[in-house]
Amino acid sequence: MRVVEAVRVGVYTFQRVSGGTDSVPRAAYRSPQVRKLMTVVAVVAALSMAQAAAAQLKIAVVDVNEAIGQTREAQDFLRRVQEELRGDQETIRNLTAERSRIEERVERDGDVLSEQERIRLSEDYERLTADLQFRAESYQKTLQRRRNELFRQMGPRVQAALDDLVQREGYDMIVPGGAVIYVNPQHDITRKLTERLDERS
Repeated sequence: MRVVEAVRVGVYTFQRVSGGTDSVPRAAYRSPQVRKLMTVVAVVAALSMAQAAAAQLKIAVVDVNEAIGQTREAQDFLRRVQEELRGDQETIRNLTAERSRIEERVERDGDVLSEQERIRLSEDYERLTADLQFRAESYQKTLQRRRNELFRQMGPRVQAALDDLVQREGYDMIVPGGAVIYVNPQHDITRKLTERLDERS
C-alpha cells in the first residue's frame, strides 16, 4: 500500500511516497522561490548558449568611408581637386584676412572712430561676412560633390574587395563601423580594405 505525505523542509515542499517499491522522495517544487530560481537558471543557460553560438561566428567591422579616403587613388584625387579650387581657397583666405583687419581696427581705434567710420566699417564687415560665408559654403559643397563622385565610381570595386576579403578570411558577418560603439582593433578590417583597393587600382 502507498502512503503519500507532504513534508516541508525550509522553502521546499516534498511528497514522500512510502510503501510498495517506491520509497524515494520526489520534489514537487511548489515554492515560488524555487520556481524563480529555476527561471533564472534557464535564462543563464540560454544566454550561455547564445554566447557560445556567437563565439563561433567570425565577425569584422569596417569603416568604408575611411578605407576609401586612405587609398592612393583618393589621395591623388583630393590633391587634384584642391589644385582646381586653389583660386577659391585664395579668395576665402583674402576675405578672412580683410575681415580680421576690420576687427583689429575697431578693437584698436574704437574710442576715436567717428560715427560715420563706425557705420562704414560695420557695413563692410557685414558684406565681407556674407561673401565669405557664401564662398566657403560653395567650396565645401563642391568638395563634397566631387568626393561623392569618387565614392560612386569606386563603389563596385569596394564591394568586390569586400567579397574577396570574405572569401579569403572566412568572415560570417561584416558590420559598418558606425553601427558599433566599440570594436577590438583585431576585428577592424578598414586597413585591409584600403590595401585591397590599392591592389586593385
